[in-house]
Amino acid sequence: MDQDEFQPARLPANEAGRLAAVKRTGLMGSSNIARFDHYAQLFRHIAQVPVSYTGLLDEARQYFLAENFIGCLTGARDVARQDTVCQHALLHTEPYIVPDMRIDPVFARHPLVLGDPHWVFWAGFPLVTDEGYVLGTICAVDFMPRQLTGDQIDLMRGVAMELTRSIQMQADQQEIIARKSGVILAALHKAGVTSLVGARAFLDLCMGKTLVGAEAAAVIATGLAFDHDGVIELTDLGTSLKTGQGLGPAEYKTVLSPMRNAALLDDMFNLMDEAGA
Repeated sequence: MDQDEFQPARLPANEAGRLAAVKRTGLMGSSNIARFDHYAQLFRHIAQVPVSYTGLLDEARQYFLAENFIGCLTGARDVARQDTVCQHALLHTEPYIVPDMRIDPVFARHPLVLGDPHWVFWAGFPLVTDEGYVLGTICAVDFMPRQLTGDQIDLMRGVAMELTRSIQMQADQQEIIARKSGVILAALHKAGVTSLVGARAFLDLCMGKTLVGAEAAAVIATGLAFDHDGVIELTDLGTSLKTGQGLGPAEYKTVLSPMRNAALLDDMFNLMDEAGA
């Protein structure tokens, strides 16, 4: 590559583990990302800059979780990794702050600096996991040189930490759902529930929902429920299966169970749908 062109960053020493950590988040390509907007807005407010964004980087691209780009990339959901500014921040676990990109040896030849919208100031705060992997960045951009105060840096570092914690908690929850789904599906299969309709009906019944039609028939056919004067209720076998999974009334107070949380149950159903596809 011509030395007058922007030079891509070298790969982090822990790139294999880092990529696995990015994949574990389940956010690359996700459409459910509006919840990250407030992190970018808060970052922009603290730094007092016109542009902020946050995104994760895998081996091929940077996927934006939130952005308010001005003059370029507006509406873009991702950009090739080799074209990003943030690829260089993957090599650091500390904030990477560039007061004037126009005179910086790393970024002076970047297209966003040389051409529209002519970025000048850039501050990239890495999203660092507990294991030390940099998932991506949350960044502030201005079109003029600037310096951040110590207080601003401390606050922005805190935002980056909270964003990372949110991402990691979501990944942990996804794994909890997957593990619990597997255990429950195995127990249902052992009890003779071999269809998705029957499994869904049993879980709905555990949540106290009213069953009718095909779902009612499916769960009754398994012997896990019966029709009591038009109301579908669990049989003793069904109740034993429910409590045997640690989902009895006493456990509801201490266990975050997919059977008592509608959002988690929806996620479980999605996993079940995918498994049955």
